[in-house]
Amino acid sequence: MLITHGPPYGILDRVASGEQVGCIDLFNAMKRVQPKLHVFGHIHEGYGKIGKEGMIYINPTICNEKYAPSNSCVVYDL
Repeated sequence: MLITHGPPYGILDRVASGEQVGCIDLFNAMKRVQPKLHVFGHIHEGYGKIGKEGMIYINPTICNEKYAPSNSCVVYDL
C-alpha cells in the first residue's frame, strides 16, 4: 500500500479545465513498484476509485474543487 499527497499522472488527476495534473515521476515509480493499493488526494475533481494494471487507485477527497463537502466517504477493505 502507498499513500501520497497527490496522484500519479493520468490517474484521477483531471482538474475542472480538463488538464491532467498528476506527477509523471510518481507514475513511473508506480509502474516500477506496483503496490496493490495507492491512496492519494489533492485533486478534488479526481474523487473516485479505479483499478488499472492490477493496482487499485483511490482518491477519497470529501470536498469538491470549491472546498464544499460533497463526496461520500470511501471505504476499501484490504
